[in-house]
Amino acid sequence: MRRRMSSCVGASPSSLRKRGELMANPTPLQKAWLARLRPELPRYFPHAHGSLDLRVAGPPDLRTHSRLFPFTVLADGLPLAEILVKIPQGRKAANVNLAFRAYRLLNRHLADDPHLAAPSALGVWSDPPALIMEKADGDALFVWMKECRNWAIETGCQLAQNFVKQAGRWLARLHHLPPPDWASPAPHAMELLDGWLNRLRGFGLDPLEEKRIRDQTRILAAPPESPSVPLHGDFTLRNVLCRLPQDVTILDTELAQFGDPAADIGWFLAALHAIDKWQILGGEMIYTRAVIQRTGDAFLQGYASVRPLPPREVIQAYKVARLTERWLEFVEREQQRNIAGLRTLIIRRINQHFARAV
Repeated sequence: MRRRMSSCVGASPSSLRKRGELMANPTPLQKAWLARLRPELPRYFPHAHGSLDLRVAGPPDLRTHSRLFPFTVLADGLPLAEILVKIPQGRKAANVNLAFRAYRLLNRHLADDPHLAAPSALGVWSDPPALIMEKADGDALFVWMKECRNWAIETGCQLAQNFVKQAGRWLARLHHLPPPDWASPAPHAMELLDGWLNRLRGFGLDPLEEKRIRDQTRILAAPPESPSVPLHGDFTLRNVLCRLPQDVTILDTELAQFGDPAADIGWFLAALHAIDKWQILGGEMIYTRAVIQRTGDAFLQGYASVRPLPPREVIQAYKVARLTERWLEFVEREQQRNIAGLRTLIIRRINQHFARAV
């Protein structure tokens, strides 16, 4: 039975007033989505009882790569479910149908595990390209990890450690699936790496650092030892939602590519080193090296509890390759954004950060 949601508890009077004003005066875009979705509610919620309606649940989130519009579904006037209209921007706008199929596939695949999930996709819209999904509960893993910057062995940060292990289990469950029929082979890692390093030279990449990166990634030139699996493609701390006691929901994938499972694992491990620009400009790693090591170990333990790990040296090579890609993303973004003097200083700091990370 679908869980009915309670009303907001502990909200401030001002926030409740703003929410009430928003629901009473939706924006033109919100009004358009209300009109589009109301006729679809019986199809999205076939087992609901009573008269179904829809109301605005909060302001849209326009800050991300996808525009998110939250709504509350009502059954006989009572809250039934929270849904999101997700409107991808840029190249991902063409992949909404793939995302819908991917979430449906994952929902079936994970149905037997009460603690691992993917968002429930309700429908897909073609104009504008949009995905209609139930809102997933929980806080991003990086929020839980904020409390673990001094993750000591003797005291631990047990909740975060459990969530990290669950994230490893989730990825291993994904890698048990055969690649879906819409997926294509992932680009060859060494070809991508050559291009990233060539562009980084223009931003002051030290030749010794380039040699170190190439030495650590040389193994990727060989054919992969592991069979190809569907790849999540963006397995980061922001895309792992955690809810007590040990529930994990993974966001934001179209399963559009297949390849070496070590690529997804290395991607996650690289995410522990680079969260955002402000962390880098502060001159510190967001987590200590000890925390990064223990977090990575917990993730690998969770993965290995479901399926064998790829070779460790291959995982490390993909981690270094992903950090190199992130390095380039950061410096190219700053090259376009800041005035010349400040730009030089910021790029130098970014170079120092990633040189330590790889």
